[in-house]
Amino acid sequence: MQTKLLIAGVPFLISLGGALFAVESTAQATDEIEERVRVLEVKDAESASTEVMVKQNTERLERLEAIVEKMADQQIQMLANQAALCQKLDANCSR
Repeated sequence: MQTKLLIAGVPFLISLGGALFAVESTAQATDEIEERVRVLEVKDAESASTEVMVKQNTERLERLEAIVEKMADQQIQMLANQAALCQKLDANCSR
């Protein structure tokens, strides 16, 4: 009777060990997936931050370009005014 019980118990113990191995393996795989997801989330956050910085820098560059263009227009107008004064006063303004 004990032999029959032992023979019946061995497959049960083997299947129980297999089930525990499967649970442990699944837990390990879950940990690995969680780590991968965390890495992807960090990369996504960095990418979003970079996009915001690029947008801000682009806007600042556009404002600077507008200022430089306005200054160039003002310089052209000043040179035109200076040339007109020099011509009216018959002055040598080339120095």
